[in-house]
Amino acid sequence: MKKMFALLLALSLLLTAVPAFAAPTRDTKAAEITVDDNLTYLTELIVNAAILQEMPAALDTAPAFPELAKDETPSDLLVSCALAWGINAGYLAYDSETVELSTLPLTTAQAQELYRQVFTNPDYAFAALTDEEAKAAKAENENRTWYIAGELNVAFAPLCDYGVHIYSAKYDGTDVEILCDVFTAQETEVELSADEIPEDKLVWQCNARVSLRTAPETPFGYTVSGVSVSPFYQAGDLTQWKEFENEEMEYSVNLPSFLGVANDTAANRVWQSADGKATLTISVMDEKTTLDDAAAIYQAANPKAEITREQEFDRFSVVQPGSYILVTTSEDAERLFMISFTFPDENQAEYEFYAEIIRNSLSVWGLSNG
Repeated sequence: MKKMFALLLALSLLLTAVPAFAAPTRDTKAAEITVDDNLTYLTELIVNAAILQEMPAALDTAPAFPELAKDETPSDLLVSCALAWGINAGYLAYDSETVELSTLPLTTAQAQELYRQVFTNPDYAFAALTDEEAKAAKAENENRTWYIAGELNVAFAPLCDYGVHIYSAKYDGTDVEILCDVFTAQETEVELSADEIPEDKLVWQCNARVSLRTAPETPFGYTVSGVSVSPFYQAGDLTQWKEFENEEMEYSVNLPSFLGVANDTAANRVWQSADGKATLTISVMDEKTTLDDAAAIYQAANPKAEITREQEFDRFSVVQPGSYILVTTSEDAERLFMISFTFPDENQAEYEFYAEIIRNSLSVWGLSNG
């Protein structure tokens, strides 16, 4: 026990816990509200609109997407991208026989009605531009959206087709706060949920936070009060994940390909990103102990840590910004297994996503965690 105590004392990492099942998605947390189709459609609409603001820039450079702060008046570009994408996807009703190949002309009244179906803030006003102003707006927005007199012209959005996997939906007293991972599907209808898409066709792109205000009078039942989208993940394609099997220590795990081996000792394997900012360590100790005793030792060494125990899966976990720990053992096991993962805390959503898939893939032979 002294050896285990020394190792646990030296570690100051933290993590989160969720039910264990192998899946390509982040586990779904307890939702305080029902995640129905309309909520999902509106979330998908605003996330695509937020990303579309950066089109046609090269998205592999991880652009910083403009954020709509809660209850802030949205920009002209975000509004136009939302209406363009919503109409093109069929989420917003557009009743007109005059549909050009590249644009959707809307009267101000039509645009205002569609705006009210999407956004919470009532202060937005559609501008009426002169021909010169419209020409400048068209050039500035790279033909994506512009205003001409009292008519809004929005460019189609065929290159922006992202699905959302909502893993948390909580009511804060004013809004429903949505957390979701954003994905694209190769050669597959993105309308399918992430759980239904083959792993080799699924590409995880980024994370998004969306605030939705309850609005029963609108088609979606909600309006958007805020949205923020993270930079694109560095390794979203699950086909780039690799299975690692440690026969000597009797476990297997799936790891993202951006982690390379830094220490190849069987009982203490270390992987690291090329820039050295992310480190994953899997330590195996010859300790026979109960999970409760191991958690108690960790808690004594880290009194401020919030430990989540999953007795049925023989493990406990802890999470904090920039770090993650998972410990698994049982009174019947001869060993204690620990995963520790450190990463840039500014990319918390991204690395927590990797950590959850790593945790779900971990199989310790003879234990019930895998």
